Amino acid sequence: TQKGGSMHVDVQQWHTYTVEWRPEVVLFACDDTVYQVFHKESDDPAVWPFNQEFFLILNMAVGGDWGGAHGVDEAAFSGNGQIMEIDWVRIEQR
Repeated sequence: TQKGGSMHVDVQQWHTYTVEWRPEVVLFACDDTVYQVFHKESDDPAVWPFNQEFFLILNMAVGGDWGGAHGVDEAAFSGNGQIMEIDWVRIEQR
């Protein structure tokens, strides 16, 4: 399941993030732009781990160039964009 996608956004603006979880596909989007699609390729939980309950975790990854090899890069905490503000979260079952 090591598949990923990303997109760049202005961290000074508000954004709408979406995860649309369907029986055969999971879509990831930001501001209505899909940036990753994960298709069901098997019923094997190692390939399709989405047939179970999950928790929502909101996480802000902090940048830097060290990749964890030298501890925490304190310079990564300076400047703009180091605050994560959540206006609201909505979870729907369809």
